[in-house]
Parts: sequence; structure tokens; C-alpha cells
Amino acid sequence: MIKRLLAGLALAGALFLTVGVVMAQHDMGGGSTSGGATGGATSTRSSTPVRRNPIRRTTPPRTSPPVRRGVTAEQYNAQGDEFFKAEKYDDALEAYQRAVALKPIASAYYHIGWIYNDRDDFDNALSALQQSVRLNPNDAVAYSELGYSYRNLKQYDQALSAYRQAISVRSDYATPHYQIGWIYNERDQFAQAIEPLRRATSLKADYPEAYQELGYSYYKLNRPQEAIAAYQQSIQLKSDSGSAYLGLGDVYYYQTKQYKEALTAYRAGVKIKDDNPTAFYNLAWCANEFNEYREAANAARQAITLQSNYPEAYAELGFAKRKLNTPNEAIAAYQQAISQKPGYGIAYTGLGDTYFEMKQFGQALTPYEQAIRISPNNARVRYNLGWSYNDQSRFTEAAAHLAEAVVLKPEYVEAHTELGFSYYKMHRLPAALEQLRTAIRLKNDHALAHLYLGYVYIEQKNKAGAQSEYAVLKRLDPEKAQQLYDAAPANMRN
Repeated sequence: MIKRLLAGLALAGALFLTVGVVMAQHDMGGGSTSGGATGGATSTRSSTPVRRNPIRRTTPPRTSPPVRRGVTAEQYNAQGDEFFKAEKYDDALEAYQRAVALKPIASAYYHIGWIYNDRDDFDNALSALQQSVRLNPNDAVAYSELGYSYRNLKQYDQALSAYRQAISVRSDYATPHYQIGWIYNERDQFAQAIEPLRRATSLKADYPEAYQELGYSYYKLNRPQEAIAAYQQSIQLKSDSGSAYLGLGDVYYYQTKQYKEALTAYRAGVKIKDDNPTAFYNLAWCANEFNEYREAANAARQAITLQSNYPEAYAELGFAKRKLNTPNEAIAAYQQAISQKPGYGIAYTGLGDTYFEMKQFGQALTPYEQAIRISPNNARVRYNLGWSYNDQSRFTEAAAHLAEAVVLKPEYVEAHTELGFSYYKMHRLPAALEQLRTAIRLKNDHALAHLYLGYVYIEQKNKAGAQSEYAVLKRLDPEKAQQLYDAAPANMRN
């Protein structure tokens, strides 16, 4: 009885995902750190980046301000300023409101607007700030705060107008330049964002938010080197900016394919900003790529914790668990990915691979067949599927998939070899000879092809051919030479 042998390439998991394309160690899914996950071998960034709003203060416990008869508007305003400086914003708001009830004061309205902005009460902020700039049209800071209210209400045209008014009053004011760039990025007008963001950084050298936003603009314009430089400058200025690290990771991950650098950036980013599921997914993918499987599994689980419906993260968890030799956990992860995304070819492939590596070849057939229906040009999966059918003695089905594999990838030595075995078992000996000779021509020292060719010669009663292959195998692989010797009838052994 001929012992079935598994080519090393199949278990090693070398990937030939599409004809003529060699991918990374494993398949890529996921999304971007800027939005929800998207599936597929190539990820896209389609939504706005993770934004860092201007720092807002925490309101301390309220204390009641003293109330005196005959207090003037100016005195209430001064009292409000003291509370504001002490970050007692509730008390400050009450004092400012008493001031404007007695007399319209531009600075009081500005602080009322600021406090409402701080509370995300943008409608009330808007009315106060409109009063402020009406009373003092030369206050660039008030116009900028008014722009902030409009921006958060997504009234971007009005926000741009307010920021431009701030610049017309004070051209060297960096904040409105930054905010204009932010709005252009938000509107996907990335080329228009460059000039105001550059202007912001020229006016204020230590402006990490502006450099970060500039990095995003360059990223979206497919200018990765400039994006990297901008993100790195942002990080240099503010080393605890998680979003800048994640943006830098995205450039390395999606554009320059520098996965080692992406891994470093994502590691730093998620330590600071731990609420972004796609960042954890991308970290998992990169960690898997560099054989850091435990880290990958932990990152994938964190992505799933943050976003339970995340089939790509489950698939990445499955890959890590396969590599950690915990196949049952891998199977569970891949099955969860499939339940969330029934047409997810990567998960079907991973599930098939897990069964294949467990040598449960019959179990591997169904997920591999599903994977091929989704991605028919995957030569490696067709090879593994053919091998599995051969193992189940379903040689005709095996031959069909293996024939496709060698069409997709003519230099696929292992597929030619396995197809030769299928034809041999189907007693199509001339076809078997053709495939095995092709395999040997592509890789002369491929011992398995020599062994199967020896079997064919035995079947053809070609003593000279069988003895020739035996001689080759004694040099290449004595164990396989012995297998061929044992398979030969006595009259061919001498």
C-alpha cells in the first residue's frame, strides 16, 4: 500500500492568494483606525480621522458665589473672571450671566460661550458668542470660539466664515488656521487643508494637533513620506498623543507596507488610546505577521471587546490560535467570523487550514469549497483542497482543483506533483508522467515528485525508469528511496 505524503509547503502555509501575486505571511482584513472595520484583502479608510478636540476642563464642585446688593455688571464680570481663572465654571457662568443681565459686556458673553462649548451645549454657546463679536468685532479669540461652536454643530460654512474673520482681525493667530484645515479634512478637501495647516505650524511651532491633522491630509493625498514626517513631528511635540501614533501606524500599514514600523506605532498608540477597535485589529495583524502570536491574540480579543461584531478580528484571532497550536480555539474563532460574515472567504480559508493542519482532511473539504466559491483564483486553497480529496480517495475531484491550481500558478511544483498523484491513482499514466516531469523540471531535487514518478514507472512495468528514480532518491531522500523499493515487485529490485 502506498503511503500518502504531505508536501512541506502545504503545512508551512506559504500563500499564493491570486495568480502571480505573493502576499504577506497571512491574509489581510480589517479596516482603518479612523472608522468601522471593512472586510477584504485590502483595507480602506473612508471616514474622518480620530479627532482630538481642544482640551476641555473638568468642572470642579460648585460653590455659591456671594451676592451683594448694588453690585455692578463690571463687578460681576470681574468676579466671573476670578472663578473662570480658578476653573470654577459653574460659579463663573452664574456671575457672567448676572453681569450681562445688567449690561451687555463682550468679554462676559465670550466666557459664557466658552463655558457652554465646554459643556457641549453648542446652541447656547452660539447665541452668547454671537453677542460677543457683535459687541466687539475686533476680538479674534471670540470669533475663533464662535467657529468652534459652528464646527461642532456641523455648520461648516458658518464656521469657516467665523475662523476667517478671526484671521482678518489677527493674521498671526494659529488656532483658526488649524481649524480651517480641520474642516477641509472633514469635508474630504484634503488638498485645500494643506495650506492653512502649514500656516498654523509656521505660526506656532509647538502645535502637535496641527501636525497631526497635516499628517492626515498628506495620508489622504497619498503622500506617505510627508505624512510620516508630520505625524512624527506631532509625536515629538506631544509624546502622549495616541491618535498621532495611530495615524502614523496607518501610513505604514496601508500605504508603505512597513509592517514592522506599523507594529511599533500601533503598540504605542493603543497604550495611550485604548478605545479604537481597528487599531487593535491592525496591531493583531502586524503581530501575527512577525510571529508575535500571543500579542496578536490579545490584541484581537481587545478589538472584539470594543466591537463585538468584528469578523475580521475573529479571523485574526483564529490565525493566532492556529499558530499557538490551540486548534479548537482557532476553529471557534473562525466559525464566529463566518457566522458574522457568511461570505468571508478568509475565514473559510483559515478554518480549512486549521482542519488541514490537524490532518482532519475530510473536515477541511467544506470550508475550502466555500473559500473557492468566494475566491476561485486562490491557487493554494485549490492545492490543499486537491490534497484533501486525494486523501479521501476522491481522485477525480482532486484532479479538477489541482488542474486549476497549476493553471493559476504554472510554477507551483507541489500542485503539479499532487496532480500527478491524482492521475496516477486514476490510471491516467501519461497525464501523470507529464505532471510529474513538469514538477521535476521546475525543481529537480523535489523528492516527492521523483517518488511518484517511480510509482508510475512501476505501474508501467518500466524497470529502467523505476531504478533511475530509485537512484535519484537514494541521493535526495533515502527514506523515500526505501518506500519506492518496497513498492516495486521483486523483478524490478535487481
